[in-house]
Amino acid sequence: MFLTECAKLCRSFVFWIFAAAIFLVYLTQFAPELEAKMAEPTEENASYGSVLTKDPDVIMPAAVKNLVEEYLEGSYTAYPLMFYKKVFLKEEETARMAAILEELTGLTKEELNSFTAYEPAGYYYESTDGGRPAEWHEAVLPDYTLTGVSYERFLELMKQADDLIGGGSSYAEKKLITEFSTVPMDYRTALEEYHTIVTGEEIGAAYVRLYCDYMGLFLAVMPVFAAAAFWDMDRRSRTGAVVYSRKASSVKIVGMRYAALVFCMLLPLLLTLLHAVVCLNGLYPELDIAWGRGFGLAVVWLLPELMTVTAAGVAATELLSPLAAVFLQGVWWYLAVGQNELTGTMTKWGLVLRHNSLTGLRIFQEEYRTFVWNRCFYLAVAFVLVMVEIFLFHRKRRGH
Repeated sequence: MFLTECAKLCRSFVFWIFAAAIFLVYLTQFAPELEAKMAEPTEENASYGSVLTKDPDVIMPAAVKNLVEEYLEGSYTAYPLMFYKKVFLKEEETARMAAILEELTGLTKEELNSFTAYEPAGYYYESTDGGRPAEWHEAVLPDYTLTGVSYERFLELMKQADDLIGGGSSYAEKKLITEFSTVPMDYRTALEEYHTIVTGEEIGAAYVRLYCDYMGLFLAVMPVFAAAAFWDMDRRSRTGAVVYSRKASSVKIVGMRYAALVFCMLLPLLLTLLHAVVCLNGLYPELDIAWGRGFGLAVVWLLPELMTVTAAGVAATELLSPLAAVFLQGVWWYLAVGQNELTGTMTKWGLVLRHNSLTGLRIFQEEYRTFVWNRCFYLAVAFVLVMVEIFLFHRKRRGH
């Protein structure tokens, strides 16, 4: 039965669209990374990039400074549901924000409101006879020092500020790290990280992390099209009664069809990953790349996501319709993508995990437990959704 279902799926036009999309994403997003080796940092470099420190002594001053700037400007930037929004607080909300700033800086509402030297940072032109180029003007802020609140209390106050703004601001806990903990990387740190990664033990895993970042972003939505079309195939061909009348149990029928879906959709991923392995072995011939960790990481990263999206598409198609399944998964994908930055923001609940960098090994190691917990959670979600589909299928076989 498994091979029969695989053959049926491979004759589906939508499946080949899915496969083509996977190859297109791979060739346009990840394949360019295989064209040149990682560049070794040199002392002549003006910049070595940045690194997330997650250090409260870095996060707290930067976040408070930004909040003071927005308070004095009178508006706050937020991205609810990933859309830009300029938020203006009411008088009562402004008073509550001032109280938050007073606890953090010691500046009272009256001192903040009476400050007149503030100028929003930005580009502007000063008109002269011949004109002149734009000049950058930094915001002038009042003098203050942090009051010494604990980091735990700081997080509570930042949450209160985010709630006043309406959510989606830079002061949400998961945003604080990516927005305010970035510091320039020095030459020594950059060189040390380079030599750690460009080894036979680490280089394969580094490229696989980046591969999973790109492919996982699209796997959170693309499989639903093939799953919905395949599961709706019997209705469109009017052979549903034949399927329902099979002697096999509902568990076997649903299990084999679901397994066929997951297996066939893994094949394009496997082909692209093997192509990457061949290219990287040629790119780094001096290294004996250990691919065991990389392949293990790819399975743990991508398989639970593929299984969950496929199971969700199957269950939604059975319960509602293929169109509803695609729509619901599209909404989930949109919300999931908006939860994470490029690196350093893995969560226990996010469907999409990001690590869009060949570097950042320390950050990934710090998030590894969260990463494993997240993938185990979505394996469980996929299992539950398959059980739901078996129940729905069994009910339909009985005429309900």
